[in-house]
Amino acid sequence: MPAEKLRNFMPFIVLLLLMGASAMSLPRLASEQSLSCNHCHINPSGGGMRTEFGNHSVALNELVIPQTKKLFRDKYKGTRISESVRYGFDSRYLILDNSRIFRMQTDFYLNLELFKNMRFQLRIGEDPFGNTQVFESYGLYQWQDEKYYLKYGRFSPNYGLRTDDHTAYTRARTGHGSNDYLDGFSVGASFNDFYFSGEIFNPQQQGLYLFNVSRISNYKNLGYILGVSLQISENLSGVSSLYHDSKSVYGSLSYDRFTLMGEIAVAGSENDSLITYINLTTRIQYGIYFISEYNFFDGNRDLKNGVDEFYRYSLEIYPIPFFSVRPSYTIYTEGFLKDEKDYFVQLHLGY
Repeated sequence: MPAEKLRNFMPFIVLLLLMGASAMSLPRLASEQSLSCNHCHINPSGGGMRTEFGNHSVALNELVIPQTKKLFRDKYKGTRISESVRYGFDSRYLILDNSRIFRMQTDFYLNLELFKNMRFQLRIGEDPFGNTQVFESYGLYQWQDEKYYLKYGRFSPNYGLRTDDHTAYTRARTGHGSNDYLDGFSVGASFNDFYFSGEIFNPQQQGLYLFNVSRISNYKNLGYILGVSLQISENLSGVSSLYHDSKSVYGSLSYDRFTLMGEIAVAGSENDSLITYINLTTRIQYGIYFISEYNFFDGNRDLKNGVDEFYRYSLEIYPIPFFSVRPSYTIYTEGFLKDEKDYFVQLHLGY
């Protein structure tokens, strides 16, 4: 690709990378630990503000290099201001290969426990253009030891694997990229390692209905996730929408220091788009991970034209608790950026 053509396209690439205030989650941890998302996140479907278990038992003990963990273990302070009030935050920056620095995310979380089992969750942050927004604001009611929940307000839809990479085609091409927060209603339940959710939204006056079923469990030394998602979007004549009908099958398998995740989705009213995501994460040691990712999209499923494809290789390092450095190298093998390569570094501080 000519360099001039790439320069013309760079604003679009940067915009995709900058819009990082997404509902970040690490589904590989659920697979490794065979634990549901609500063990580490306030949101039952994962992402966003972390629980005290997520901050202490996971981030402080596993997402940090062992050599430095002992320096911080006795200095940890919880996020609880009072019996009913807790806080959190996420801050991420992106350093491109031309040394330009961009702020991807600056979010502040506030969680109020109004009554027993009744919470109100708030996420306030700045978008990539410096505008302050309320990204999340929802009420959450849980009962019977959090086996059931009702959620109402503004939150991120529960669809697919919910990888932390919002540029993954299984997120971006199904409408679930960055800043994916909608006003709606959600109901969920769990039975014997099975997790169910049904959600209703109405973006741009179009009904959007999502259903998700997953199982998170283990068999001997193997941890795994198996799930399916269905998204139905009303089709209004003459009106375009970011969201389309889509179906997704996803899963994850963890053994020792390896976790393999994958998702296959079809999108469009005629199932005319094929989307694939594969991720292999290798734990070099606690606090240091090597991540290989593959993304594929074909808009007409003929596997001949309209194909986009890229590989991404990352080293994820947690030198101290709650802080990570993630250099990534991307190779584009099909599509507009075919034969191009890019390099960037993410810095993430979250608590």
